[in-house]
Amino acid sequence: MNVNKRVLLADLALFGIAVGWGYTFVLMKDILTEMTPLYFTGTRFLLAGIIIALFQYHKLKELTWKYWKAGLITGVSLCLAYTLQAFGTDLTTPGKSGVLSGMNVILVPFLYFIWSRMPLQLAPILGSFLAFAGLSVLSWNGGGALGHLNMGDMLILLCAVFFAVHIIQVHATFRKGVYFNPVLFAMVQLLVVGVIGTSLAVLTEPVPGPLSPYGWFAYSFDLIVGTLLAYLVQIGAQKYAPPIHVAVILSLESVFAFLFSWAIWGEPVTGWILLGIFLIVTGIYVTEMKDWIRLGKKGGGLPVKTGR
Repeated sequence: MNVNKRVLLADLALFGIAVGWGYTFVLMKDILTEMTPLYFTGTRFLLAGIIIALFQYHKLKELTWKYWKAGLITGVSLCLAYTLQAFGTDLTTPGKSGVLSGMNVILVPFLYFIWSRMPLQLAPILGSFLAFAGLSVLSWNGGGALGHLNMGDMLILLCAVFFAVHIIQVHATFRKGVYFNPVLFAMVQLLVVGVIGTSLAVLTEPVPGPLSPYGWFAYSFDLIVGTLLAYLVQIGAQKYAPPIHVAVILSLESVFAFLFSWAIWGEPVTGWILLGIFLIVTGIYVTEMKDWIRLGKKGGGLPVKTGR
């Protein structure tokens, strides 16, 4: 199979994950009426990590302290991000949750420049300005000010910060020059999130009752598509797809989250909401413009999104 065809297949796979992630925001909103946030996050990641371990059992002997050390550091950030996202989604709409979660792409360049001590370029500055303008319009919605963001929106914005921190941590790990099996590294991170989340759930939340048939569907879809397959597909796709493709295609999750929320969950649409989402998504894409690509070539590669 030639390189161009592999890149095309990788892009299509990433696009499918972006669609799946967009749909999971609606499912998450619904499943949280039957499960508490920590049980939902913790058990989902724990099961995903165990499933990968079962399929990778012949390679588990490769696990060394370096995997657990790096996996614990990155896993804690990932756990905070997903936990905040679950609590935030429970308090806001699926569409806004998806769009605001996608703002981690805006934050990554700033954290990357702090970490690498390289001068900030025009693209991320302009992209951040557009995203902030979109956030202002989205929260205003024709009748308020930026301060009217609800608690759920604020939790989602904080979750975007930890998603961005996680991306930089993973990038820094791979830049240390020590070989990491990507699948095993992902597995350790999933297990860390699962163990922390499930432990906290047992200590602080009531045990969920039996799920409805739709609840099982929502939970299973989030587990298999939104967590397990999403990580494995992205890792495989990054062998062939350029980093810019990965970051931009996966950022489409915010668009699909809003579309699914409008079509399925019944989220209301106004001109102000559409304008706010347009500005945020435009800011995300502007952040990934040529200045950022050129910087990546000089700096040895861009940090790319490694999971919603």
